[in-house]
Amino acid sequence: MSNLKVLVPLDGTEKSMESLVWLKKYFKKESTDVTLIYVAQVIYTNSMAVLSTFPENEVDASYNIGEKILANAAEKLDGYKVKKTILPGSIADTIINEAIEGSIDLIVMTKSSQKGFSRIFGSVANKVVRDSKVAVLVVP
Repeated sequence: MSNLKVLVPLDGTEKSMESLVWLKKYFKKESTDVTLIYVAQVIYTNSMAVLSTFPENEVDASYNIGEKILANAAEKLDGYKVKKTILPGSIADTIINEAIEGSIDLIVMTKSSQKGFSRIFGSVANKVVRDSKVAVLVVP
């Protein structure tokens, strides 16, 4: 029997790191393969050209931040088989696509901690739950 494949999106906040606590509590090391993902967000213009949300010299900085976040998370998952992935894109869509392309069985993520104006656009977790073809466990 193959291992359960779990995708864990992280953004570097303490809230997102809580996903790892739940993962370790409910899924055994020897039967779970974990893919940690950090998404470098992009925006789309009317011309559909993809632009980074960071100036060009900050794109590398964003990837470096992502590498640190994923390395820190991987340390917390000692004993698990862990793959680290950094991808550019719209956060929710990139998570959903990675789950499909990676033949993921379950996405484990935290709910949004956004407040105020940012909340108007909806949370990443809401979009992933609504649009994912893969089961999603949302950590409160």
